[in-house]
Parts: sequence; structure tokens; C-alpha cells
Amino acid sequence: MAENKLLFERYKKNKSQLKYNFNGYELDKILAMDLISEIYVNPPLKIQTLRYFFLAININLIANQNPNQTLFSIGRYHRKDYYEILNYVRSKTIKSVLFDLSKIKPIPHIKISNLILACKHIFKNTDLSLKSKLFLACQLSYYLNTIDELEDKKPTFKKYIAFSGVHHLEAIITFYFKKKKTPTYSLQHGIYYVFKKHIPLDAILFENFLSDKQLCWGEYSIDEYRSYGIKKESLILAGYPRNIIRKSPPATLNKQKCLVLLARYTYEHSNVELINILKQFSRENDVKISIKLHPTLNWQKYKALCNSLGWELIEEKYTLTNMFQKNNFGWAIAINTAAYYEAYLNYLPCKRFNDGTFEDSLHVFNDNFEDLNQLEEVFKAIPFNHKENLSKYFNQADERLKYILGLGIDNYTIINENS
Repeated sequence: MAENKLLFERYKKNKSQLKYNFNGYELDKILAMDLISEIYVNPPLKIQTLRYFFLAININLIANQNPNQTLFSIGRYHRKDYYEILNYVRSKTIKSVLFDLSKIKPIPHIKISNLILACKHIFKNTDLSLKSKLFLACQLSYYLNTIDELEDKKPTFKKYIAFSGVHHLEAIITFYFKKKKTPTYSLQHGIYYVFKKHIPLDAILFENFLSDKQLCWGEYSIDEYRSYGIKKESLILAGYPRNIIRKSPPATLNKQKCLVLLARYTYEHSNVELINILKQFSRENDVKISIKLHPTLNWQKYKALCNSLGWELIEEKYTLTNMFQKNNFGWAIAINTAAYYEAYLNYLPCKRFNDGTFEDSLHVFNDNFEDLNQLEEVFKAIPFNHKENLSKYFNQADERLKYILGLGIDNYTIINENS
């Protein structure tokens, strides 16, 4: 998608025009996620959204807490796999409090000066549609109101760890604690790498870097951050944040049972292309297909599709961790997802479909395919029934996973150290 580069340039142009330091809070960086979403996705404006002109985040939960604790926060994702990451890191801290923004209801906060500033700043400094300007002005008023709440309640903690410090509400909290000279951290929740051709929304993970320290899974992400210009001192090699129960590598694998890990809704066109390839492949090779949806995909649509093809659709309640622990598969296929690596962590060879519309992260093996013929080739390259070859295969995979994911590394107790 070459047009993504143009969209990203438009985002950067508008963001630069929104540059404004509001008492230590950089408004352009707080607005980054909303701005890039408006430019890339352009969602419809809901009338009820306009009430946020007069609302703020309720800070009472984190006010008057013991200041010798670490504050964690997480945005409104509603994803079990994200909570697995968060809870793993929290388990490594001595004392902590969680500010779960998905469970916090906004409170009334009417301040006309915030509304006026928000409208003036957005309408004067962006080249977006009226709908987008109104949405961003509404969001900015909400953020200014939330800043008022923070400055009024003055929560105090030893350290602050955002699930994703580049995203709006957590960005506000990050700036608040940076003003107070409280160390700020951000977690990694997927494979972070620099995009060079097809630039998706994820690029703001690098472009909008805010926290004092980024807790990285493996050296791969550190190398990617450094190639973008992020200083080495801001990057911590922390390791893969999940409890991994690994058994011995299998002696054989069932080539007839394939797990397919689909991409998020943005890449639905790629999902459709892969499914069309798999219809013929599964029929010709007698392979049973099990589909695991990304949380953004339409369950009912895929349920009907799987029923018509005789494929299994894995229930939404199962996280990747649950699914891999069941170990009912012999190999896997993934599209543009970190689950590709998780499959290898669980001794499941995983191939990757790429139709050329997005950039893949670093491979474990030469796993990619674009069409049916290439899928046949990578399928035949898996040593399904050769114990010695499988052992060597997974040893090589583990070496790659150490660099990419931080397999075998666990430095999260560094959060407890004085800094």
C-alpha cells in the first residue's frame, strides 16, 4: 500500500502544525493516536462523542495512594492476551497499583477555556475534514480536562509503567509523571520494527516515543529502535513477558492438523486471499484447518465460512496461551502477527502468508509464501516425522527467538531498582 506513505506524511505534517507545550504536556504527542486514526481510518463521528467536550478521566482511584508503589496503566483494549503481558510484569514488582482505563468511567468537567483552546488549536492548525476537526477538538478538550484533574489530585508514585505510553490517555499520564521527575516506562506488546515501505498506524510506536524507558522483548526491537534514532540509554532488554511452560520438542508432528492465525481487520484482504489458497491446499493435501481470529474480526462471518468449508473456528474465549498449551496442532500459518513467534515458542512450525501489501518482521526461518505453489514448498520443508531433524530445527528456532523475542531472558525485576 504505497498510499500509506502519503498518509503517514500527511499525519506528520498535521502533527507538526499541532505542536504546543501546554504547561509541560506536549499536545501534538498526546493527540498522535487520534490524529493518525482519523487520517488512516476516518471513522464516522458519533453524536455521543461530543459529550467529551465536558468530561474528564476520573483520577480518584490513583489519588491518595501509597507513594512507594509502582503505578501500572492499560488502555481500553479488552484483550485477554494483553492482560497476560501486564499481569506477568506486575508479578515482578514489589508493590503496584493498576489503573485500568477500560474500567474507569469519565466524570463531568466543564471548563470553557479548555473547550475554546481545543477548538482554536485544532481548527486553525489542521487540514482535515470538518468531521475530523470536530472529533479532534472534542478529544483535546477531554484531554485538557483530564490534565486539570491530574494537576488537582496530584497522584504520587515511585514509578509509572504504561502498557503503551504512545497512546493518548497513557501519554497524558506519562507527561504528568515526567514533570514530577518520576521514572516512566512503557511495555512492549507485540513485535516492534521499523516500517520502510508500507507504513501502518503502528509506526507511531517509534515516531511518538515518549517514556523515559522502553522495556523491550529482545535485542531485535532494541536494534530497530536504535536504527530509528532512539538512544540506547532509553532501551532496556527485558525479555518475553509471559509464563512459558515448555515441554521437550516433539519427536513427530501431525502434518494433517494446521492452525491458521489471521491478521487484524486492517488486513482483511490478506485474510481472504489466504483462505482462497487454503481451500485448494487443504483439499489436495488432506489437511484439517483450524482458524484463530484476531479480536478485531467478525466472529459470525467466519463462523459461517468455517461451517461451509468444514473447518474449525476456535472459540473467542481461548487466548493464544490457552490454545498452544492444548497442543492439538502439527503446524501453523500466520498473517502479520506476533503469534507467528509464539507458535515456534510452543514447538509449532509456522509459515507466513504475505501478499505484498505489508512488511513482515524478522523471520525465524525462510517461512514466507505468496501463493499455492510456495505454500506447497514451505510445507514440504517441515521435518514432520524426523526426530533428529526436528530437534535441530527447534534448536535453531530457539536461537532466533532469543534475539527476536528475548526467549530465556527475564529482566523485569529491574523495575524495582532505584533509578
